[in-house]
Amino acid sequence: MRILHIVNLGFEAGGAEKFVRMLRDGQTARGHQVRVVALDAPSGGRAVFADDLIPEVAGNPLGKLAGFVWHRRAYRGVRRIMRDFRPDQVHLHTIGGFSPAVFPATRGAVRILTIHGPEDWTRKLLRWQVADNAGRIPLGALPRYLHLRLLMRPAYLLLGLRRIDGFAAPSRFVAELIRPDAGRVPIRVIPHAVDRVFTPAPVSEVWQAAYVGRLSPLKGADVLLEAFGILARTQPKARLVVVGDGPDRARLEERAADLVAAGTVEFRGWLAPPQVAECLRGSALLTVPSTTPEIFGLTALEALGLGRPLVASRIGALPELVGPDNGLLVAPDDAAALAEALAELLGDAERLARLGEGSARRAEAFGLDRCLDEYESWYQEAAAARGRR
Repeated sequence: MRILHIVNLGFEAGGAEKFVRMLRDGQTARGHQVRVVALDAPSGGRAVFADDLIPEVAGNPLGKLAGFVWHRRAYRGVRRIMRDFRPDQVHLHTIGGFSPAVFPATRGAVRILTIHGPEDWTRKLLRWQVADNAGRIPLGALPRYLHLRLLMRPAYLLLGLRRIDGFAAPSRFVAELIRPDAGRVPIRVIPHAVDRVFTPAPVSEVWQAAYVGRLSPLKGADVLLEAFGILARTQPKARLVVVGDGPDRARLEERAADLVAAGTVEFRGWLAPPQVAECLRGSALLTVPSTTPEIFGLTALEALGLGRPLVASRIGALPELVGPDNGLLVAPDDAAALAEALAELLGDAERLARLGEGSARRAEAFGLDRCLDEYESWYQEAAAARGRR
């Protein structure tokens, strides 16, 4: 089978790109011909896994505004690749940078779209593209929200969103969320997979918690740092390792300067998957303090693979990964509750081991082979349904 993946970024900036890289590697190992097309965005020195790079939207502000509605160079580039590669299956991922032009550009092929986060067409998620840390839309962001709601979403619907062959949702939460967007296009829940570098390992450090994720609004890093400020008063042995980068990093480091100076908090920046695995192996648990709904939580899944308990917000898809058998759920944006949950687990080797076993058991349902099987089945069913139309 010839499979073409389309994703905004062709390097591992986050979970979506990591997942595309895993699919590519797994499908290639199974004998499929796989090609990845992405935008030619600055990678910051990270390895680029995409086979084809298309220029990003460029120009003055008005030109960029028009480009995100119809990215002419993306349309031409993707059409050229479609003619050269002749894919049996087009697998769309994050597509905002390609604009709605990606749908006419891929016409004629069987197309599946995997949801990875808020896109310009996901009505119930649009506000999270512009919201502040409290989930509110600031007055200054209102024009962008109206642009997404009144221009971009209609453009996606008009140019072909509802003429694709299927959606893949990584969680039940997302499947229900996108039903108003999907119309009559079928939706299948296909959870993401654990990268094979994440395998169970015993806990050796019972006082260290880890945060792995983008340092941007709505991820809850502010809440986590506040929680550690509370925790440090009663649990001086507790430590936090922050892995990730993003627009909030400098502000968060400044805010946590006292905790960093005391050795309580350490910022490690962006790390490659093997380094993330090593960091999690050296931690007692992972904390996912998101203040807005998580689509799935690939980092949470990686912690399951390593057999690590989780302390996470009770929001979005996270309750599908975390339960009494493998961690604790707390109300989002509640630093005191988060501090209490962390205090309950950190240092308790016996309980950490028991919950870690629960995580490892859950991880068995998220193997890469299972994920590859489900996508191959979805591709085939989508092709068969198109043949009957």
